Amino acid sequence: MTSLTASRQAESARWSFLQWAVLIIGIVHLVWAIVGWVAEPSFAVGMGAPSKPVLGMDYNGWHGLAGLLLFAPTLVVALRKNWAAWYCVIAGAGGGFVVGLWALFAHSVLMFSFPNHVSDAIEHLVTGAVLFALVGIQALRDGGLRTVFKPAR
Repeated sequence: MTSLTASRQAESARWSFLQWAVLIIGIVHLVWAIVGWVAEPSFAVGMGAPSKPVLGMDYNGWHGLAGLLLFAPTLVVALRKNWAAWYCVIAGAGGGFVVGLWALFAHSVLMFSFPNHVSDAIEHLVTGAVLFALVGIQALRDGGLRTVFKPAR
Protein backbone atom coordinates (compact mmCIF):
# COMPACT_ATOMS: atom_id res chain seq x y z
CA MET A 1 0.00 0.00 0.00
CA THR A 2 1.45 3.34 -0.99
CA SER A 3 1.52 6.28 1.35
CA LEU A 4 -0.90 8.11 -0.96
CA THR A 5 -3.43 5.28 -0.70
CA ALA A 6 -2.97 5.14 3.07
CA SER A 7 -3.49 8.89 3.42
CA ARG A 8 -6.66 8.72 1.28
CA GLN A 9 -8.03 5.91 3.44
CA ALA A 10 -7.22 7.83 6.61
CA GLU A 11 -8.84 10.97 5.18
CA SER A 12 -12.01 9.12 4.17
CA ALA A 13 -12.17 7.41 7.57
CA ARG A 14 -12.40 10.77 9.37
CA TRP A 15 -15.84 12.26 9.62
CA SER A 16 -16.40 15.92 8.84
CA PHE A 17 -18.01 18.45 11.13
CA LEU A 18 -21.17 18.20 9.01
CA GLN A 19 -21.39 14.42 9.30
CA TRP A 20 -21.06 14.50 13.09
CA ALA A 21 -23.55 17.36 13.36
CA VAL A 22 -26.14 15.59 11.19
CA LEU A 23 -25.73 12.38 13.19
CA ILE A 24 -26.13 14.17 16.54
CA ILE A 25 -29.10 16.27 15.39
CA GLY A 26 -30.70 13.16 13.92
CA ILE A 27 -30.33 11.18 17.14
CA VAL A 28 -31.67 14.06 19.25
CA HIS A 29 -34.70 14.47 16.97
CA LEU A 30 -35.33 10.72 16.85
CA VAL A 31 -35.36 10.57 20.65
CA TRP A 32 -37.61 13.65 20.73
CA ALA A 33 -40.01 12.03 18.24
CA ILE A 34 -40.15 8.81 20.25
CA VAL A 35 -40.75 10.68 23.52
CA GLY A 36 -43.47 12.75 21.83
CA TRP A 37 -45.10 9.64 20.40
CA VAL A 38 -45.05 7.95 23.82
CA ALA A 39 -46.43 11.10 25.49
CA GLU A 40 -49.42 11.15 23.10
CA PRO A 41 -49.68 8.04 20.90
CA SER A 42 -53.06 8.94 19.38
CA PHE A 43 -53.52 8.88 15.62
CA ALA A 44 -56.83 10.74 15.90
CA VAL A 45 -57.50 13.49 13.36
CA GLY A 46 -59.57 16.66 13.32
CA MET A 47 -59.94 19.64 15.62
CA GLY A 48 -60.56 17.41 18.65
CA ALA A 49 -57.46 15.28 18.13
CA PRO A 50 -55.33 15.18 21.26
CA SER A 51 -51.78 16.48 21.31
CA LYS A 52 -49.27 16.98 24.07
CA PRO A 53 -46.49 19.57 24.05
CA VAL A 54 -43.02 18.06 24.42
CA LEU A 55 -40.29 20.70 24.65
CA GLY A 56 -42.62 23.21 23.01
CA MET A 57 -43.70 21.02 20.07
CA ASP A 58 -47.22 19.56 19.86
CA TYR A 59 -46.94 15.79 19.58
CA ASN A 60 -49.28 12.94 18.83
CA GLY A 61 -48.77 9.72 16.91
CA TRP A 62 -48.72 11.53 13.57
CA HIS A 63 -46.06 14.04 14.57
CA GLY A 64 -43.99 11.32 16.22
CA LEU A 65 -44.15 9.20 13.07
CA ALA A 66 -43.26 12.22 10.92
CA GLY A 67 -40.22 12.89 13.12
CA LEU A 68 -39.07 9.30 12.75
CA LEU A 69 -39.52 9.39 8.98
CA LEU A 70 -37.72 12.73 8.64
CA PHE A 71 -34.76 12.00 10.92
CA ALA A 72 -34.19 8.23 10.56
CA PRO A 73 -32.33 8.84 7.28
CA THR A 74 -29.68 10.81 9.20
CA LEU A 75 -28.32 7.49 10.47
CA VAL A 76 -27.40 6.65 6.85
CA VAL A 77 -26.71 10.05 5.26
CA ALA A 78 -24.18 10.87 7.98
CA LEU A 79 -21.91 8.23 6.45
CA ARG A 80 -20.95 10.58 3.59
CA LYS A 81 -20.40 14.31 3.70
CA ASN A 82 -22.19 15.08 0.42
CA TRP A 83 -25.19 12.96 1.47
CA ALA A 84 -25.33 14.85 4.77
CA ALA A 85 -25.17 18.16 2.90
CA TRP A 86 -28.01 17.24 0.54
CA TYR A 87 -30.06 15.97 3.47
CA CYS A 88 -29.59 19.31 5.27
CA VAL A 89 -30.74 21.25 2.20
CA ILE A 90 -33.77 19.05 1.50
CA ALA A 91 -34.88 18.57 5.12
CA GLY A 92 -34.09 22.18 6.00
CA ALA A 93 -36.17 23.49 3.11
CA GLY A 94 -39.06 21.01 3.35
CA GLY A 95 -39.33 19.95 6.97
CA GLY A 96 -37.95 23.21 8.27
CA PHE A 97 -38.95 26.26 6.26
CA VAL A 98 -41.98 25.08 4.27
CA VAL A 99 -43.62 23.33 7.22
CA GLY A 100 -42.57 26.13 9.59
CA LEU A 101 -44.11 28.88 7.47
CA TRP A 102 -47.24 26.82 6.94
CA ALA A 103 -47.56 26.19 10.69
CA LEU A 104 -46.97 29.86 11.46
CA PHE A 105 -50.11 30.88 9.61
CA ALA A 106 -52.33 27.80 10.03
CA HIS A 107 -53.92 26.54 13.24
CA SER A 108 -54.87 23.36 11.42
CA VAL A 109 -53.45 21.61 8.39
CA LEU A 110 -55.80 19.37 6.43
CA MET A 111 -57.06 16.96 9.10
CA PHE A 112 -54.46 17.87 11.76
CA SER A 113 -54.89 20.41 14.52
CA PHE A 114 -51.97 22.28 16.11
CA PRO A 115 -53.08 24.21 19.19
CA ASN A 116 -49.57 25.65 19.72
CA HIS A 117 -48.89 26.24 16.04
CA VAL A 118 -46.70 29.32 16.60
CA SER A 119 -44.21 27.49 18.84
CA ASP A 120 -44.30 24.53 16.42
CA ALA A 121 -43.56 26.93 13.56
CA ILE A 122 -40.66 28.53 15.39
CA GLU A 123 -39.11 25.14 16.14
CA HIS A 124 -39.45 24.05 12.50
CA LEU A 125 -37.97 27.33 11.24
CA VAL A 126 -35.06 27.12 13.71
CA THR A 127 -34.38 23.52 12.68
CA GLY A 128 -34.36 24.55 9.01
CA ALA A 129 -31.99 27.44 9.74
CA VAL A 130 -29.65 25.19 11.74
CA LEU A 131 -29.53 22.60 8.94
CA PHE A 132 -28.70 25.30 6.39
CA ALA A 133 -26.12 26.83 8.74
CA LEU A 134 -24.38 23.47 9.13
CA VAL A 135 -23.82 23.31 5.37
CA GLY A 136 -22.53 26.89 5.47
CA ILE A 137 -20.10 26.11 8.28
CA GLN A 138 -18.81 23.05 6.45
CA ALA A 139 -18.41 25.14 3.27
CA LEU A 140 -16.32 27.66 5.21
CA ARG A 141 -14.18 24.85 6.61
CA ASP A 142 -13.73 23.22 3.19
CA GLY A 143 -13.27 26.38 1.14
CA GLY A 144 -16.56 26.37 -0.75
CA LEU A 145 -19.87 24.67 -1.40
CA ARG A 146 -18.54 22.55 -4.27
CA THR A 147 -16.26 20.62 -1.94
CA VAL A 148 -19.15 19.98 0.44
CA PHE A 149 -21.49 18.62 -2.24
CA LYS A 150 -18.79 16.81 -4.27
CA PRO A 151 -19.10 13.02 -3.99
CA ALA A 152 -16.21 11.32 -2.20
CA ARG A 153 -14.02 9.01 -4.25
